[in-house]
Amino acid sequence: MAPSPDHQHHRPRRRNTTVHSDFHDWAGYPDENESRSKRRTFHRKFLKSSVVIILMCLSLLHVSSGLGTLQNHHSSSRHSSFANQATTLPRKPVCLLHLPIHSSTQRFSSSKLYESRQSSSLDSRQLTQAQPLIIATLIQQTESLRQTLNEIDSSDTEQDPDAFRRPIAIMTDMLTKYANWISTDPSSTLKLKACKIIDAAFRNATNRCFAKPYRLGKLNLGMEVLQLQLHSRVGAISSEKVNGNGADVDGNFCIPLEAPYNSVPRGTWLKVLRALTSNDINSSRSSSILKAITSSDDERWITPSNAAFRVLQRLVTGKGVRNTQQMALDERDFNMVLHAYAALPHNQMHCAHRVMALQVRTAHAPPLSVVAYSILLKAYGRWKDVKNVEMSILHAQRNHVVPDIVMANTVIDAYVNCGDVDKAREIFQIMTDESDAKGDAYWPLLRPNSRTFNTILKGMAETGDVSESMKLSKVIESKGLWDHVTTNTLVKAAVTAGEFETAEDVLSMHTTSFSVDTANGRHMNHPNIEAYTELINGYAKAGRLDKALGMLQLMRKREVEPNEYTYTCIVGALARSNKIRQAKKMIEYALNLNLPRKKLTPIYNAFISGLLSDNESDNTEGQSSQAANVVEALSMLQEMQDLNIRPNVVTVSVVIDGLGRCNPPRCDDARGLVQHLEFTLRPKSRTGYSHSDVSARGISLSNKKIATALIRAYGRGNDVESAITAFRRIAVPDVVALNTLIDACCRCDQLKVALELFGKYVSFERWDTDNHTKGNADDIAIRPDVVTYTTLISSLLQLKSKSATKRAIRMYRDMKQTWMISPDTFLVDTILSTMISSGPVAFNDDEIRFILTVLRDGECLDWEGRQYERRKRAVRAILVGCSSEVWKNDEFAYGLMNEYPQDPLFKKKGWNEIDSGFRLWGSRDDKFAEQAEKASVDSFLASKGWNDMDSGFRIL
Repeated sequence: MAPSPDHQHHRPRRRNTTVHSDFHDWAGYPDENESRSKRRTFHRKFLKSSVVIILMCLSLLHVSSGLGTLQNHHSSSRHSSFANQATTLPRKPVCLLHLPIHSSTQRFSSSKLYESRQSSSLDSRQLTQAQPLIIATLIQQTESLRQTLNEIDSSDTEQDPDAFRRPIAIMTDMLTKYANWISTDPSSTLKLKACKIIDAAFRNATNRCFAKPYRLGKLNLGMEVLQLQLHSRVGAISSEKVNGNGADVDGNFCIPLEAPYNSVPRGTWLKVLRALTSNDINSSRSSSILKAITSSDDERWITPSNAAFRVLQRLVTGKGVRNTQQMALDERDFNMVLHAYAALPHNQMHCAHRVMALQVRTAHAPPLSVVAYSILLKAYGRWKDVKNVEMSILHAQRNHVVPDIVMANTVIDAYVNCGDVDKAREIFQIMTDESDAKGDAYWPLLRPNSRTFNTILKGMAETGDVSESMKLSKVIESKGLWDHVTTNTLVKAAVTAGEFETAEDVLSMHTTSFSVDTANGRHMNHPNIEAYTELINGYAKAGRLDKALGMLQLMRKREVEPNEYTYTCIVGALARSNKIRQAKKMIEYALNLNLPRKKLTPIYNAFISGLLSDNESDNTEGQSSQAANVVEALSMLQEMQDLNIRPNVVTVSVVIDGLGRCNPPRCDDARGLVQHLEFTLRPKSRTGYSHSDVSARGISLSNKKIATALIRAYGRGNDVESAITAFRRIAVPDVVALNTLIDACCRCDQLKVALELFGKYVSFERWDTDNHTKGNADDIAIRPDVVTYTTLISSLLQLKSKSATKRAIRMYRDMKQTWMISPDTFLVDTILSTMISSGPVAFNDDEIRFILTVLRDGECLDWEGRQYERRKRAVRAILVGCSSEVWKNDEFAYGLMNEYPQDPLFKKKGWNEIDSGFRLWGSRDDKFAEQAEKASVDSFLASKGWNDMDSGFRIL
């Protein structure tokens, strides 16, 4: 709209003026000598013009937002009436000249201004006639999605699988309708509005899926929602190209939402990271897996910790992250993923190092701190890897990380877990030494706390060093740092050493007074219940049941209420002693504690396990036979079901093992029991997303532990075919199941079958630590352990044939060089005892080298007493009697032959002295060799020069 010619001379020539300032300049205030009436007339005109301008601006915003237009007759007539009333007023040229032009970007800004004043949940009654049908459809589907998510949240944990598929179906349908709608080329404003509705629905789903309490099914649902938003692929649509993206080979179109809704907010990714690294997901079930977020259609399953690492990579790179301007990362983001890897029940420390490497390489990430190194040290201590503990300390020192008391306590605990108590005490002395002469300058002077002393005390308790533990306890008491952990640890040290009276004295003096707080409705254990349980368990294992029962009565006098672990110890001890009536009485006491039913299951397991334990003692009066004990165990299993105490996998495995040790083994009864319990106790699927059968985690024939117990029973029953069938039912078998199957084959004299199974499932090329392949057991590779090789090598050597011995030698070499598995004392003892049992007559050079290699490997192992020395003497006797001279060129064998006491005659004559003229085999020092050579030369021969190298008379 152009300015009126009648008023152009009133408009001052200024730039970058606002609407308000233009009005101020256009109007121009009258001179002071104008009349008062003209002033009033001017103000009235100014106010009317302002009203017209405001109404026109509001109308323009209403049209651009898409939620209202000027085509509405009522609204248009009302605006026209205001315009007609203002026709007598002069046109103000600035009211339209300085309004922005309707560009798409500016319309988006106006839309955001309008929508920010609306509520989060849109109501269909606000829609106008000009609004497309897609908006109403998306809003209706959003409401349906909200109701579906409410049903999932309000229902119990035992869901049917379809409950988690319905939200995905709704959101997929939303994307499909959106993809078909945008082929009609709608305006940018409407597309942004539709994308905003879809994004709000997706955020509602992810916020609920990644909220506490964390459940694996909800997390899988949330991961699929993220997959849909980032890489949405819907069915083929009418248009050949949508937003410049064509169809793939399957006819599916990748339909990205409009920016910024084609990415996920940073806050949502942080919620995902917290959920994936939570203890509920990582520690409860080590076999938990999630659907991976990928740009391809291939379905991949990964562990929660690996999924968390991928999320962390997105936060680092900003890929798929909204609000990328907030690229600053918190140290806690890295530490959560690092702790998730470090706390896994299987060793994944190489993945933990990837997290630390990512933090170091990321420029905008915080540097490695003392917290990260503490997490790493704690994990290596848990895995008893003292070499990497020392490497982690050295790495922290190179990065100039200053240790604090938490890191110092972690290092001490790591050394204690690795069995190096002396090194832990050395670190403790350095960090508390106030003198200037410190052994290690890296550790600053730190003030130890109660955790520091208790950790050192724990190391002494593991070794049973009671005297040093009592000395340290006096220091703790003098510093006022004694707590219930000190009492429990000191009692454990005394029980480990077998000094039960010392443990009782500690408890009599340091039992903490405790008042039960029932206000919060939670059952709290006494702080010293662990010490009393440790002492009762020690008495029970020592066969002093009367003292164990007396300590149980003493606990009640001191108002220390026994818990389920206390009753588990005493019930198991009574059952092992065949005191069934007393054991059942203790179970009745435990039932009166009003504990949750799931906490009573271990008590029944202890009774059944003790009842069916392999008691090698002779049957005496009062002891039951194995068959009678099995009947009693089945009766207790029925009692558990009657009391609504759910048996677990351990319960069924123990019963199956007892049935398998009957004579003859009752394998059919064991299999029928599992099928009966699987039918009566089958849990409903809560996720519907697992790659394997959900029942594999419960009582079923496909459960690892139950199938392993069945394989063991079939092996005792000489039924190899059924054992192999039971193994193949396992979705993802482990090395324990494989070892049990190989042992069953060897028991049944089916060594050839055992070797075939070993070659089929053990392959270094196919093996992968993160193997989560779908399918049956035939599709995976298993990493063997020392038990696997011990079973096969011992069976091969027992054949006493050259070919079998040669294959055993190859397997031993493959174990060490390919799989990097070190032998244990049992394998070394098995090989040596089998090899030397038939004497040295038939040994060849390869077999002699094999015996020397095994003996050398056993030198670094922890043997009891002088067991290793006895085996060395036995091997030496074989070397002396064999005709092979391989040992003469072997340094270890040469030392083996010369490390034993000298012969009395040789010692009397001095012939074994290093400077004597009587030379033994082997090389010696040149100086002493020269002296011996001179002493052995005949004087007559020397005078003639016949012993010189250039003489013609050569001594042979």
